[in-house]
Amino acid sequence: MKTLLTILLAVGCFIAARAQAFGVVDYERVVNESTFVKNSLEQLQALEARYRGVLQTLQENIILTDEERQEFTNLLLADNLNDAQRQRAQQLAQTSRQRAEELQQLRQKPQPSETEKAALERFTQMEARGREALQALAQQLTQQLEQRLQQSREQVRNAVRETIAQVAKEKRLTLVFSAEAVLYAENDITNDVIQKLNQRK
Repeated sequence: MKTLLTILLAVGCFIAARAQAFGVVDYERVVNESTFVKNSLEQLQALEARYRGVLQTLQENIILTDEERQEFTNLLLADNLNDAQRQRAQQLAQTSRQRAEELQQLRQKPQPSETEKAALERFTQMEARGREALQALAQQLTQQLEQRLQQSREQVRNAVRETIAQVAKEKRLTLVFSAEAVLYAENDITNDVIQKLNQRK
């Protein structure tokens, strides 16, 4: 009788121990409430806003030569410009605005001279090439943004999985289920995962 009681107690302890070896995590809550994930999203939004700003500035300053446009684009996309670079970007914008004003005046002239016709043709070609280049750049930046979005999603997914694994090891859990697949569980590690994830850089 004593032996049977000992066995039952041992089995009960084993079952209790095994019950503690399982945990659940609410993945959706982790993604929605984690500052780590929010920071990743904010970085992408900032990059998208920056790209939009670059395209808008190029749209407003479109009458440039191919070399000038490339230089201007590089300056607009660069980080931490020095004073000389900022000044050069302003010069290019001013040059484009002056040409745009001149082009508008030339288009309104009823009988332009040969020199004016040549200038009109030159500026019109610059404008057309500028629009083509702007369209190509918009496609390029969109692709870059999509790649960054995919990379960010992958990084977030990996970070969440790694963090769940860390918390599980700390709590000596052998299995962690998604909260969506479990109706009830006492061993919910969602808050622990969010806290540890927020400590990541």
